[in-house]
Formats: sequence, C-alpha cells, structure tokens
Amino acid sequence: MAIHRIREFLSPVPQWLRLIFFLVGYFMLNYIYFLFPNEVLIDVVYFQGMAIICADLINFVAPLEAVAALKNHLASSHANLEIIRGCDGAGALFLIIAAILVSPSTFCRKLFGLILGMALIYVLNLIRISGLYFVIAYQPDWFLLVHTYLAPTLIIAVGCLYFAWWVFGSTHKAHEPS
Repeated sequence: MAIHRIREFLSPVPQWLRLIFFLVGYFMLNYIYFLFPNEVLIDVVYFQGMAIICADLINFVAPLEAVAALKNHLASSHANLEIIRGCDGAGALFLIIAAILVSPSTFCRKLFGLILGMALIYVLNLIRISGLYFVIAYQPDWFLLVHTYLAPTLIIAVGCLYFAWWVFGSTHKAHEPS
C-alpha cells in the first residue's frame, strides 16, 4: 500500500491527461446511457426508481394532491408531469463519476466518493422532480424557467460543491505518508 502511494506521488498523471480522461469518461457514460432503450428507462428507471418515490413523497407532503405514478408520469387532477430521458439527473451524475474516477485518490476513497455522490444526485433529482410537479400544477408559467435553467443549475452547483469537498479530503489523504 505504501509503495503504491509512493509510486502515485512520484509519477503523477499530468493534469492535461486527466482532463482528457475526464472528457472521454463523461462522453462514454453518455454514449452508453443513450444505448439503453426508452422502454427500459421508462419501465425500470423512471417508473420504479423515480415516479413511484416522487409520488409517495408528494403525497406525504401534500396528501390532497393524490398523485399517482403511471409509468414515467406523475399524474393527478392538477397536473401530469412526464419524466423523460435527460430528466433523470444522468448528466450531473456522469460529471461526478468521471471527475472522481480521474482524481488522484485511493480506491476506497473513490468508491466512497462515487457511492455518496450518486446518492446525493439521486436524492436531489427526486426532490427536483417532486418540486417540478408543484410548479407545473400551480405555477405553469414558471415551468420552463425552473425546469430548464434553475433546477439543473442548482444540481450541477451542488454536485460541484460535493466534488470540491470530496477532492480536498481525498487529495490530503492520498498524499499523507503512511
């Protein structure tokens, strides 16, 4: 373990190469994501992983909404919000995954960073989708602004803050003498 750290310290990967690995990793994750058929995403990811949970969250917070999860829709008498490709937080998730994978750190620290980062983006996206339901139901004029600009920017900003928090703790630990 100590030999690995010494080798890592003596022959660091140049920053420009890390940037290339980051970009290739990010684009490869997106490429793989777009290979998944819409039916798989709708039936498994959007319905089971998002719509059901968001409907439960909305009904917990506002029981009178009576929101139902119907495939990739959150439906009620007030609104019908469709969850489609790109509304699942994949872009922000892929940024965090690619950034953590190319950062200098130990395997365990990277694994911790990946798991915590994926959980963070997932929870933020569930909150975003649930919030978008309320926007489309009660302030439909705001939907485009919130859906297209504010919510995604907030998720990316929180993801960047998370990565900064993780990388500063990671870099310090990776270069400590054992």
